[in-house]
Amino acid sequence: MRNLFIVAIAALLLGQIACKSKDQKTEHGFRFVNHTNGTGPKATNGESVMVHVDTYIGDTLMGSTRASNGVPREYMIPDSAGLGKRVPFLYDAARLMSAGDSASVYEAIDSTIRRFVPASQKDQKEVRYEVKVVEVISKEAKDQKTAEAQSRLVGVQTMVQATIQDYTAGKLNDKLLTLPSGLKILVVEPGTGPAVNAGETVKTNYLGALMDGKMFDNSFQRGQTLDFAVGVGQMIPGFDEGVTKINHGGKAYFFLPYKLAYGDQGTPDGSIPPKSDLVFYVELM
Repeated sequence: MRNLFIVAIAALLLGQIACKSKDQKTEHGFRFVNHTNGTGPKATNGESVMVHVDTYIGDTLMGSTRASNGVPREYMIPDSAGLGKRVPFLYDAARLMSAGDSASVYEAIDSTIRRFVPASQKDQKEVRYEVKVVEVISKEAKDQKTAEAQSRLVGVQTMVQATIQDYTAGKLNDKLLTLPSGLKILVVEPGTGPAVNAGETVKTNYLGALMDGKMFDNSFQRGQTLDFAVGVGQMIPGFDEGVTKINHGGKAYFFLPYKLAYGDQGTPDGSIPPKSDLVFYVELM
């Protein structure tokens, strides 16, 4: 009986040591606990990870990538020289995790974060991030993805210019959805996914052009989607409204009168002149 007791105590101590060994300080001082410790490759600077993150202060859920239709976010690990004074917790966490790993990351609540702490959790000292790495994307795979996206740009640009010509000539009038705001939408594919809800974060590929067909911006060339929260003022009004009229997986053209775009002023860099009507080709992920 005594031997069994000693064995049980030893097992308990070994378990405590093993658990304690998982708790570590990252390069920039975050408390980090890897719950799975996968043996696959870990991302390095210039590579990307697809992650889910649930953010907690105490027992209050402050935000979750899973709220956006369960789609993980892509995070590219920047060069350390460009980090600035406030290092993102994901910079440290992503470099310590393999695909499939789950970890808890703790960040001390400083004066900046304190402003967002609910009154019910005012005594909390840390923010807890529950991180799940879905995929590690190597630099080679990322470069290939970027090259493929850029090659698409030529085809998309040609398609947009042809559509603008048809629109200007009135050939699309019977296909346009005209909203009370003045926004006009040409749906290419309505999308088979769920509808877009106000406040959710969506991922889009897009190309924006003036009504003479001149492109002023696009996501294809960057090889990275534009992600934004719908209906909270992050985007110009016409773009924001347009994505609510197609489902996830949909494709459409948004024809924006200038009042739903950049208004009387245009953009400071002059790429969009004052009172410019715009067209966006948009693919909603």
